Amino acid sequence: MSKSLIIGSRASFLARIQTFIVKQALKKKIKNIKITTEYTSTKGDENQGEAPWKDLGYGVFTGSLTNKLLNRSFDCVVHSFKDLPVLKSRTDYFTIKRDDPRDVLLIKKTSFNRKKLIIGTSSPRRKSSAKDLKDFIGKNNIKTKMIRGNIPTRLSKVLSKKTYDAVFVAKAAIDRIYKYGNKVDKKETKKFLKLFKNFKPFILPLSVFPTAASQGAIAVEYLKKDKKTKSVLRKINCKNTLDICNQERDLLKKYGGGCGLDIGITIEKIKQNNFLFSKGIDVNRNKLFHINKILKKKIIKKTKSIFPKNIKDYQMFDRVKLKLPKIKNSTVILTRPDFSIKELNASNFFITSGTQTWKKVSSQKKIVQCTFDGLGEDYRLPEIYYRNYKNIKKISYKNSISIYKTKKINGYELIPQINSRTIKNLFDAKIFYWMSYSAFKLAKAIRPDISKHQHCSGPGSTFEQLKKEIPIKRLNLFFNYKDFKDSVYQGR
Repeated sequence: MSKSLIIGSRASFLARIQTFIVKQALKKKIKNIKITTEYTSTKGDENQGEAPWKDLGYGVFTGSLTNKLLNRSFDCVVHSFKDLPVLKSRTDYFTIKRDDPRDVLLIKKTSFNRKKLIIGTSSPRRKSSAKDLKDFIGKNNIKTKMIRGNIPTRLSKVLSKKTYDAVFVAKAAIDRIYKYGNKVDKKETKKFLKLFKNFKPFILPLSVFPTAASQGAIAVEYLKKDKKTKSVLRKINCKNTLDICNQERDLLKKYGGGCGLDIGITIEKIKQNNFLFSKGIDVNRNKLFHINKILKKKIIKKTKSIFPKNIKDYQMFDRVKLKLPKIKNSTVILTRPDFSIKELNASNFFITSGTQTWKKVSSQKKIVQCTFDGLGEDYRLPEIYYRNYKNIKKISYKNSISIYKTKKINGYELIPQINSRTIKNLFDAKIFYWMSYSAFKLAKAIRPDISKHQHCSGPGSTFEQLKKEIPIKRLNLFFNYKDFKDSVYQGR
């Protein structure tokens, strides 16, 4: 006997895409399943004015759908996970694999050279984070203005009104339109693509711009007592995504917040570790917080004997700049900010290894549109519709490696040059943090016994190379040096 399911959803273009994704997942797992879809509008869909979400009530995009689920009009309901209230109810939910959780800032091409930038957003979190954009896009005069509507509506408003220069959008939404839009509504997809080409995209790093809890995930809500529907939906559930989203929502509750407050919480699973990015206002304590760290790290006994003890005294190499060839019409990975930037053509799409490099390159009037956020080059390379260029060039130091089948360009050469404070620190230390594999190799040549000690690094290529020489029981992962020092150093 074939299984049947009635799915409820919002009628918006993106909601229909999300429902299509869920339907495809079900059909892949369950043969001969009969699925009926019913679309309805919500309070948020019906009110497209400039009123803040908080004035429309809690669960503005989910409440009416959940009510119909409770009345058994549907077997289940598809939501954007971030829109679901964090309060317990008579319903529960499963989810499929999460898409990219990051935000994208879309700046109107005709506005890009303006000194003043007005960004459309209805989110208190995004409004608050706008002040941190200046170091990334090279503009000091940034303001926000209320904007409402689905993504095509918001893009249309920005393009048609001189009062807007840019808008925040969830990257997952853009990606879903590109991947599934034509399968759901060709007319709406064509409309979006026509609008999108008028914007320059900036994919924002989670370490500075953590997103709404559960952003990028799709929730499939069902009645707790409906065991039949539960057994069907369980077949498409992604346990890892559900666990992470629930962790984010639990943290949101801890800080006293909901999706309408100035709180960003994102957890990414990288190299089997959960990285937490969080920022906002702790409502319960009326206190600002900004925390980036790995959750549930290995327990390491704290010590004063760490290397490097003070990053200001740390020196192992002099860097000699090398002349760069002319590069244009390429995706270019920058591992440091101090290359011959003037030689890099503005036609390129620039990605940096971390946020500090992005900021420094931006200060040199070069446009960077994405970063690996210190998480390694294998972390979410932007899709081709963001960067336009398939050919990838990495500018790094001589003899460095890259995970991509790409042309590596030598931007500088490392010349060993260790100061006396670093040497003393190296011989006194019992636990080490490495910012490059080259530094480890040089240190090992000076002090061969360091391999017997505990070693740490960030989640990039350094970690992958260290794994080849250090047993995993003596190798530890941290988000960055600050995370390492906060966790390991016993001292002030």
